[in-house]
Amino acid sequence: MQDENMSNDPFSWGYLLAGLGVLLALPLMPTIAGWFVFYL
Repeated sequence: MQDENMSNDPFSWGYLLAGLGVLLALPLMPTIAGWFVFYL
């Protein structure tokens, strides 16, 4: 019952983590693409 407030919106945490992941990945896209091109 205590953690009901934390688990009542599981999707909101998923969207939040996805948004943060996208924001962090966008600036790194050229670097990641460069790594793939360099190592492949």
